[in-house]
Amino acid sequence: MKRANLTSLIPLAALLLSFSACSSEKTPSNPSPTPDPIAPFTGVWRSTSATGACTAMNWSVTAVTPTTATIIYTAACAGVPVTGTANGTVTGTTMNWSANGTAANTCAYTINGTATPATIATDLNITYTGNVCGTPASGSDTLHR
Repeated sequence: MKRANLTSLIPLAALLLSFSACSSEKTPSNPSPTPDPIAPFTGVWRSTSATGACTAMNWSVTAVTPTTATIIYTAACAGVPVTGTANGTVTGTTMNWSANGTAANTCAYTINGTATPATIATDLNITYTGNVCGTPASGSDTLHR
């Protein structure tokens, strides 16, 4: 009789082993989202500490793709009001940007520069160089959200 009881336990043991084999399978992990390179640059920014020819900068940066943006801006450069739209492209952690147009509706300007996120997430460091109404314009600024 004991032998019959042991024989009936073998299928039960096999069933338990099959359950434990299933539970040892690894569940697939969710992949980490790919960071959006343009994200640190998007938003509305204003000048906080200008050094150079352009002051009172205000930017509104809108992503076009994960690595490009449109920048709507205002500033006073070389004493002349400058407004317009710039284009930016991110490579690594730097956004290269360029703008050109007519300053104060009277004279041409061209300004190019770089923007990098500051150590404080609400700040953006920019440098620029160009020409506004025939006057060289270069400098740097920290923009704040």
